[in-house]
Amino acid sequence: MTGATSATSAELDVLGALLAFDFIGFAQKSTALDPHGPHYGQAVAAAFGLAARRRFPQGATPQEISGYVDGFLGSLEACAEDFDPAFLERLVAEGLHGGTAPGVEHLDPETTIQARLVLTLRLVRELGYGPDEQRELLAEAALRTSA
Repeated sequence: MTGATSATSAELDVLGALLAFDFIGFAQKSTALDPHGPHYGQAVAAAFGLAARRRFPQGATPQEISGYVDGFLGSLEACAEDFDPAFLERLVAEGLHGGTAPGVEHLDPETTIQARLVLTLRLVRELGYGPDEQRELLAEAALRTSA
């Protein structure tokens, strides 16, 4: 396996465990991620972008994105303070634009991937994806990351 392929596989394994609510597996698989690797976060970003575009198939205005982020943060309760709303809004906008939204500045890679993981979980739940659709999403993200 190449570095990019193994990084993609490890990230998607982590996301798959999270989507399955396998928190022990999530914690164990997370240890395989290398936050200093050159491909860190790419597979999760691909899955997040796919889920965001499926959730908002017609796109979303800045006001809609802001409202979505407000609702998302409101659902987190105790850990909502861990995420900056403006940062999450930029991530959602970037996801809707295929990862190329202008002017998106990222925090450290760990914060970025954590935010995308939690947002992806929320999007997948909103879309009503069961195990088959989740596997399809992860497979498509793997293809996009390897392209």
